[in-house]
Amino acid sequence: MKLNTRAQTAQHPHNNSPIVLVHGLFGSLDNLGVLARDLVQDHDVLQVDMRNHGVSPRSPEMNYPAMAQDLLDTLDAHQIEKATFIGHSMGGKAVMALTSLAPERIDHLVAIDMAPVDYKVRRHDEI
Repeated sequence: MKLNTRAQTAQHPHNNSPIVLVHGLFGSLDNLGVLARDLVQDHDVLQVDMRNHGVSPRSPEMNYPAMAQDLLDTLDAHQIEKATFIGHSMGGKAVMALTSLAPERIDHLVAIDMAPVDYKVRRHDEI
């Protein structure tokens, strides 16, 4: 699934890797806007709304392999061969799943505020 995005072109391009910003659970592409405003000085920046978030398409399927495929589809739609990813919480896990699916598409990965574990307590199943 191609995700809703906001693409910004670097103000002072240096042939740096584009940066993809991936928000956390219940967030939107605006969540990492402060980072985007700083990073766009030297990098092309792509902010995404993950599936079932923001104005991206809705789907009953909500798991990390599906989210990783969404990121891959979105990279393809934007003709991005390789990128640096910054993922917050759920976004960090989605990008980690992308490393299994297409490791050659990842230049660098930064995971913010997340633990690479399976949480036993489920608090959002009823939502």
